[in-house]
Amino acid sequence: MGFVKAEEFVNQYMRVNREIKEISRRKNEDFKSNIFIFYYNNIDSICTEHILHFHKNLKRDVNIYSYGIEKKEDILKIFKKYEDIYTKNVDYYRDYFFIVILIGVCSHVNTESSIYESIEHFFKKILNKNYHAYLKFFVLDNKRPFHEIFSRSNKWDLVLSESEHNEVMNICAELSNEGDYNVHGDTTTIDSIITNVVTDPINANNTGTISTAVTSNTETKKSMKKLYHTYDVVKEENKCLCLLLYPFIQCISEDDSSAIIFIASISLMSYLRTDEVTYDYYNKEIKNLHMDSMNISSGHFISFDSERGLLPMLSFISLNESLEIDERIYIYDHKNVKNTFNQIRTMCHIEIKEFTGNFRQLDLHKQNEILVKLKTLIKIIKPLYTLGWKRRTYVLYNSDSFYFLIILIYIYINRVKKMDTYLYNCLKTSDFLFNIFKDRLKQSEIYDKLIEKHLHKNAATYLNALIKKIMESNKKMISITSNFKIYMDMFQTAKNCYTHPFELRFIANIFCNFQSYCNEKYKTYHLLVCHINDSDETILYGFTPLNRKDYWPLIFSKVAYSNIEQIIYDTISDVNTMKIRKNDLKFVIDEVKDVFRGVLKLERKRELAPSPRSDGGEDSFEEDLLGGDEDEAGEEEAGEK
Repeated sequence: MGFVKAEEFVNQYMRVNREIKEISRRKNEDFKSNIFIFYYNNIDSICTEHILHFHKNLKRDVNIYSYGIEKKEDILKIFKKYEDIYTKNVDYYRDYFFIVILIGVCSHVNTESSIYESIEHFFKKILNKNYHAYLKFFVLDNKRPFHEIFSRSNKWDLVLSESEHNEVMNICAELSNEGDYNVHGDTTTIDSIITNVVTDPINANNTGTISTAVTSNTETKKSMKKLYHTYDVVKEENKCLCLLLYPFIQCISEDDSSAIIFIASISLMSYLRTDEVTYDYYNKEIKNLHMDSMNISSGHFISFDSERGLLPMLSFISLNESLEIDERIYIYDHKNVKNTFNQIRTMCHIEIKEFTGNFRQLDLHKQNEILVKLKTLIKIIKPLYTLGWKRRTYVLYNSDSFYFLIILIYIYINRVKKMDTYLYNCLKTSDFLFNIFKDRLKQSEIYDKLIEKHLHKNAATYLNALIKKIMESNKKMISITSNFKIYMDMFQTAKNCYTHPFELRFIANIFCNFQSYCNEKYKTYHLLVCHINDSDETILYGFTPLNRKDYWPLIFSKVAYSNIEQIIYDTISDVNTMKIRKNDLKFVIDEVKDVFRGVLKLERKRELAPSPRSDGGEDSFEEDLLGGDEDEAGEEEAGEK
């Protein structure tokens, strides 16, 4: 059908097929299954790629090839590089069993359909035709990019949670009962409908394209729209890809089991730090991971008081440094940071040298006393439960590792700068993370301590500069309609600095927190405008708060489609980001406002359209689909008053 449960994906496809072993025995050749993983360079995708390596079935009889992807051109370059190698050495490359996994690189919401065809064409080209039947493609993506290829090809599957899979199957069964959609057969009708929606999602309803395709039955059209719009707002329990696969990864050793718990906690933390999951959900899942770690008799986890997770990296650096890199302190009193720090130091009854010295060197009783007092001072929505990780004698918190991974990504995207410092940073950071994931117990403690010190310094410097840039930015409110407004935040930065989509989301989340805490308003949509120094390039990033419908991919794709010569919109890189020329900013902003108004108008028409059914089922679905725009507008209007 094109949709597969995460459990089935791991248990059925992440193993050596019996047919492969049979062919190997019959031909007296040692065939192996080959898994090609293309993952996007953000924290969840990196962690998901890591966690697959720990499955016991991938430990033997399988070749794994992993490639980090930043943009569509990266995939095409890889294909060009390896095409000649495979085609010129056919006799050597005789492992004719391929599984291709795309992690986080297909969030294009149907605006870049050619990427599927390009990937399938490459692997079919290098594979003997006799073995095409064994070729399989899987898409793991937290935006669930539904595409017609999942309905018409038996080679492509979108990995879903069990609840999502059941929901999709129910919708498909409803369509099948109406007679316009055959789950296992011809899908011409549904493909044509989806294609029309994808080509021009805003004008499709106005031109009657959808209605003419399914004129025989209004209910079938609504069911079709259900299938296409099911994941406008992905539920928070289904967002974290690493956590989606974690329960089904079977490990050989307890060391591997403890490693995947740690990796899953890092991935989950990334969603909390970018405000994509609530504290309640995070606390529930981190508790579950913590309980799993307690069941590992000889693993490397330890338990500790929840207060230890109050501030990032507090166990390794000074209290002063730890406060400086935690954005909640700035939210607490962002206009008077120096006095706030003095107030904290006085309240905790510690001297300046204790405030600026290594927190771990303080007396243990003093540490606990300070932590209890800090908890009463710092405003936290919900207490954060963190999962401790022990390597030999040190404790590493998952929140600390989150910042380290940000630094790793930051260094990776700056690899074009040919400086010894960046090479040194990259090697040290990679080695440190490798030690964490693989737990190389023979490594010297002194070496680890030096790496920790180096990373803490880089992380603190990075976050201090980031928060300073945020404080100096220009902020402006944009009116889309009379009762619907968004915020525009403008800042300048050097090329390749704070421009990665994950960094932009991290920045946008802090902007959104400032707006909601300081102005006492509800969180709303933000548009980041990032001007590149000494360049004509400007980056636009659209941010959507938690549990709101993400309009930005639809808006950006429409604007880019209408102004293709002026805008670079790489949907593999990120669907919420587009690049423009600096002089075109005013024009593009006007275009964004116009399209935004059109989207809201269309949503309002759908909302007000009478439903032929009396049970209200479709109406309630449409309300969920629209993401509660009316309530959102009312919230913002109330906030302004």
